[in-house]
Amino acid sequence: MTPYRHGGPRWRWRPHLRMPALDHGKVIGMQLRFFTMPIHRLDKDWRVSLREDRAAFIMADELGFTEAYCGEHSTDAAENITSSAMFLATLVDRVRQMRLGTGAINMPNSHPARIADEIAILDHVLEGRFNFGMSPGGLPSDAEVYGNRATPCSEMFIECIEQVLEIWRVKPPDEIHGKYWNNSTARTLIEDIGQGVLPKPLQRPHPPILTTVVSPFSARATQAGERGWDIISANFLVPQWVKRH
Repeated sequence: MTPYRHGGPRWRWRPHLRMPALDHGKVIGMQLRFFTMPIHRLDKDWRVSLREDRAAFIMADELGFTEAYCGEHSTDAAENITSSAMFLATLVDRVRQMRLGTGAINMPNSHPARIADEIAILDHVLEGRFNFGMSPGGLPSDAEVYGNRATPCSEMFIECIEQVLEIWRVKPPDEIHGKYWNNSTARTLIEDIGQGVLPKPLQRPHPPILTTVVSPFSARATQAGERGWDIISANFLVPQWVKRH
């Protein structure tokens, strides 16, 4: 269902239907996933919003959903999960079966090393039940507060995810240099005691990667296909567009 921004249900359900797996020619079932932005009334207590959002994920797990994703924005009082990774970490002991995913981390708004750190630890605490959803971000006020409005976000997005993957691939001191970010611990590395060593995720070489797609002929969908990433079709769509993803 698609509720209104205000006055509808307390969270937005975005079911994703994955084609069932085949076993010797037999269909063994449909896997149901969901994405929530989520959206809440501006006058609602933030603690109440977060409790409701957590309840949605716990209920989905109990109902047999296989995957669940939540979005993030730093500067939207209605979509008020500011860190999808931190929110998912609160569900570690309550969601028993589902895979959980960021939907999505806005890559230009952080440093690749910080993202690599946070995703690595989240993948471990979830015992590998984690999908890494990421995007270039789309909220102008987020871009403004992080100083990115005049910067090509798609270019920053690609550099950031490539550096995250390189951090997970190489050994310290992680000599990685780019246009927007540099990563190195060469001057401070003491490997014998673990200083200057960035962590790796549990799933190797990395968790499943997904990126958000909106437009019918999306360059990001092409980028995802070339790199072996899956896509999350955004909910601001018409059916004809989804067919092209």
